[in-house]
Formats: sequence, structure tokens, C-alpha cells
Amino acid sequence: MRRRLPVLIILLLALLLPVAACGGSKKADDAGPADTEAPATTDAPDPWRTVVATASVAVVHVYENRPDGAGGGDTSVTATDAAFTAKELPAIPRIGLNSAGMARTDDGYTYENPTYFKNPLVFVVTQDDGEWLKVRLQARPNQSEGWIKRSDVTLSDIHTHIELVKSSFHLKAWDGDKLVAETDVVIGKDTTFTPVGTFYIAEKIEKSAGGAYGPWILALNGYSESLDSFDGGMPQLAFHGTNKPELIGTQASNGCVRMPDAIDQMLADQMPPGTPITISA
Repeated sequence: MRRRLPVLIILLLALLLPVAACGGSKKADDAGPADTEAPATTDAPDPWRTVVATASVAVVHVYENRPDGAGGGDTSVTATDAAFTAKELPAIPRIGLNSAGMARTDDGYTYENPTYFKNPLVFVVTQDDGEWLKVRLQARPNQSEGWIKRSDVTLSDIHTHIELVKSSFHLKAWDGDKLVAETDVVIGKDTTFTPVGTFYIAEKIEKSAGGAYGPWILALNGYSESLDSFDGGMPQLAFHGTNKPELIGTQASNGCVRMPDAIDQMLADQMPPGTPITISA
């Protein structure tokens, strides 16, 4: 028996060693798909998300630069999208014009809420710094930005957007990645051209189907870059319907974008205030 014990121990070890090898940790090169698969992420940026700030006070003060001195240096209201070459024109002369509730101040602007047309005042947020929000303005130069207090607004998300290519006279409207409408349009004449840049729907103003403006005026936050006034008021850019559909596909307007009344109504129904509009050459 004493001689058999070492033999039995050796046999047991020989049987156990392969089991231990199978149960040990794998080398990295031997790892299967379950070991190398990256964890799913849920915080990917939404490419269609636009943050809209709706005024909750009677007057919103917009500052050219943050009063607390933060915000990354000069953040004045002349920032222009790098992809466009919009003219940096001076502010619109307002003497004798209806200013539609906006006034220039020493350090920025004030905007009345609701608007002249009794709609909620909205801005598009381009930077959220907690207490302070950087927003696109209804002002010239177009593409202007400034700072507002977060406590003066409520925030919401939208996913709609509109694209217009002037050279093809073609407009497309999207809800996320879903195309919901497209049409050819009328754009501005050479002397009263439609500016390029990124704008947004500032408000929707109901009119009457069959009229010169169609059922709705979708007023933008931008202004003409060739006119300082229009019809005794501000030269505000807008998308709207038309009673001259035969001009669609031509340069015939004073800078606004005209479209068939049916598309005008569809956009009014589906594109909320704050919807970004990209106009390219």
C-alpha cells in the first residue's frame, strides 16, 4: 500500500491538470465575442435636437457679453456661421419704424413678451452654461447671438428642421430624419436677395388662404441684407404662401421665400417655433 500511494497521487494530478487549465482565465487573444463587445451607449448626441427657450417674463434682457465676465471671452453678437458669407451689416435704423417690441440697450437688447403679433417670444439656444444661455437673436447682423438668464425662459426640445438651396429653388422640411415636405419656391431678386445662413422660425402669423401671403407667415429671426425697411416696417425675412404660384422656381420676391399655399399650411402645422432653417447658396 505504501508503494501504491505515490502512483495514485500522480494519476490524480494528471487527471486534474487539464480541468484546471480549462477553468483558468483566457488570454486576451482567445477571448470570444461576448468578452470583447463594447457596452452599449445611451448618451450619443441627437443630431436633430434643437433647444428652444420660450420667454416666461414680460421683458427679456439680452446681453452682448455675460455680465459675470465668464463665457469664454468676447461673445458679442456678430458671430456668423463659418459655412456662410452673410454680410455683417449694421443694426437696422429704427427711427420712425415699428420696432416690434425690440429695443437696443447699452449692453445688448430688450425683447417684449409676447411679441408684437401676440405670440410667445422664443430663442434658439446654442450654449447652455447653467445660469446663462447663449441664444440666437432676432437682430441684424444676421447670425447674431447674445446671453440671457435661464430664469427668464422655459426650455424644450424639438427635432424639426428646414433646408433651402437657393440655386435649385428647392426646399425640404424634416422631422428628425423623416422628410415631411418638399417643394420648389420663389426666392429674392438679385437686388433684394434672400440671405444665406442659419435662421429659425421666430413665430407663426395666421393670414388667409388665397391672399398674397397664403394662410401663414412663418416669420424668421433674420432680416433683409439689402433693405433697411419694408412697407413702413421692419424688413423681417419670412416663409409664406403665395397668390402667384406661376412664379415658383424664379427670383421674384423682396427677400422672403414664397411657396404653394398647401405646403405653407403643412409647415405651419408641423414646424414649431424655433425650427432651424438653413439657407445655402
